[in-house]
Amino acid sequence: MINKVKMTIIRIYKNLKLQKSCFLVLAILLCTTKVSAYIDPGTGGMIVGSIWPFILAILAAIGGFFLRYFFKPIKKILLKLWKLITKSKKGN
Repeated sequence: MINKVKMTIIRIYKNLKLQKSCFLVLAILLCTTKVSAYIDPGTGGMIVGSIWPFILAILAAIGGFFLRYFFKPIKKILLKLWKLITKSKKGN
């Protein structure tokens, strides 16, 4: 019985803590003022230039995964076909 009471108190405390943090975030978002800022044309290029290496790294990781796990079976099949073709050419 005591454990159930403790668990209930802990659950209520966590809910209050979550509600307080949500209220704080909402208050900060609603109490903002208008900001007049200038973003020059070079900023878009800078953003693309900084995101592009991450995209290439992800694609390289995916490509490495496929080469690691799918290239060996394909290579074996191609080598068997190559051997069959070379044997048939030698036989003719």
